[in-house]
Amino acid sequence: MQRLNVEYIRSDERGSLIQLSSGKWEQINYLILNKNKVLGGHYHKHKTELFCVIKGIVNVAIYKTNKPSEIFDMKPYDCVLVEPYESHYFTGIEDSLIIELLSKPYSKDDIWLK
Repeated sequence: MQRLNVEYIRSDERGSLIQLSSGKWEQINYLILNKNKVLGGHYHKHKTELFCVIKGIVNVAIYKTNKPSEIFDMKPYDCVLVEPYESHYFTGIEDSLIIELLSKPYSKDDIWLK
């Protein structure tokens, strides 16, 4: 697990360009997380995921095999890279919008419950 910032922000009178990642991703998801609701509670054996909060505040809990867990809050433009075998939970502190980038497309065969 790595906590990351967006790679680049450019703003002027027209608006803003926010570069989340220049990496190679095979699937992009737009997640809507309601206040006091939880997404996740699983891990993947074969994919890496990058989550970037766009709006709201999200509490993140990451559990690693044989390593202490990490719990922290994310606000807009905070990102977290979740590696294989890291269980992840996202709780909406506020109604939130999250962009999720996946190194491999969704597969029901690569979801393992904590």
